[in-house]
Amino acid sequence: MSTTFLNTKSRGITKTVAEFSKKDGQSNREFRKFISEQVVEHRKEGMDVFKSPRPGDDRKNE
Repeated sequence: MSTTFLNTKSRGITKTVAEFSKKDGQSNREFRKFISEQVVEHRKEGMDVFKSPRPGDDRKNE
C-alpha cells in the first residue's frame, strides 16, 4: 500500500504534518491528484509542506 507524508522542515528538523494512504480501488493518478490538492490546502493555511515517502524526524521512533 502506498503511503505519502506531508512534512515541514524547521531549524533542520523535519516534522510530519499529515499522512495519507492510497485507498482500495483508488488509481495512482487519483491519489497523486489528492496529494497535490492537500499540499495546496496546507500551503493556503500557511504551512510550508512538501510530500515525502518517509515520515519526519519526529515520527521515526514510533
